[in-house]
Amino acid sequence: MKPRTLNEKDLRALRIFCVVAQSGGFSAAENSLNMTKATISRQIKSIEETLGTALCTRGPKGFELTAAGESALLYAREALGALDRIFPAMDASRGVISGPLVMGITDNVISHSASHLQQALRALRQRAPQVQLSLSVMAASQLIQALLDRRLDIAIKGVMDYQKTPSLHYAELFAESHGLYTLAGHELRARQLPLVYRAQQPFVEDALARLHLNRGPEAVGIEAVAMLIAAGDVVGILPHHYAQLMQACIPLVKVPDSPTWTVTHYAVTHAAYPQSPAAEQMIAELRRAQHIL
Repeated sequence: MKPRTLNEKDLRALRIFCVVAQSGGFSAAENSLNMTKATISRQIKSIEETLGTALCTRGPKGFELTAAGESALLYAREALGALDRIFPAMDASRGVISGPLVMGITDNVISHSASHLQQALRALRQRAPQVQLSLSVMAASQLIQALLDRRLDIAIKGVMDYQKTPSLHYAELFAESHGLYTLAGHELRARQLPLVYRAQQPFVEDALARLHLNRGPEAVGIEAVAMLIAAGDVVGILPHHYAQLMQACIPLVKVPDSPTWTVTHYAVTHAAYPQSPAAEQMIAELRRAQHIL
């Protein structure tokens, strides 16, 4: 049987396929690839012919990966990622840190005085100017999925001990404390007000059970919680540092005798794959900024 191999044209088509899959469709990938849909379609058809199977479908439900497409995406990301790491690895052997670094953070990290993220980013730029940094703010659940999919090199997020998994590595950075807040004038009846709900937020579930609060409107993100509190007649859980920042424009007050909930923030990386030199340098800068080194 003739051995099947991928040539340079196939690798280029696989890169295009990965961008299309990450973008969620041909139209969404046009700007990222600087290609027309017709060109993208030809590239996808070419790699499908090489692999002997359809990788995606486009129909009434929109763009979807086939089962073969899901599998191809997993291995293509690994293979192309390994190729992309060759030059940075060679640079590192000469003492030069280079290559892409894709980071994701939760919202409002910059407002926490103990995060020191901006100092670490500045130090990285000074010590490793050849690193190509990409930084995104994402929901906590999206950060973990992006790490597992290898779309992120580092995620900075709060993690409870019970949420840790062996497939990820956690470098401790700083602690963040939260409390119960409401609009000024509502604090005396705060325990009778509904609680702003955030899905998959352990502090919210604890408050509902322990304080016997009723579930209120749902929010996605810290700013959405603050907005609902500002509208009145609810209580919500906010990081203390963020609430203090918001008090300059919203009359927020901490609920009397509010519990304090604390979460530790970590630089989270994939445990099953070696960190790139750029990721190692960034984590070193984060820990140095935290005076951990």
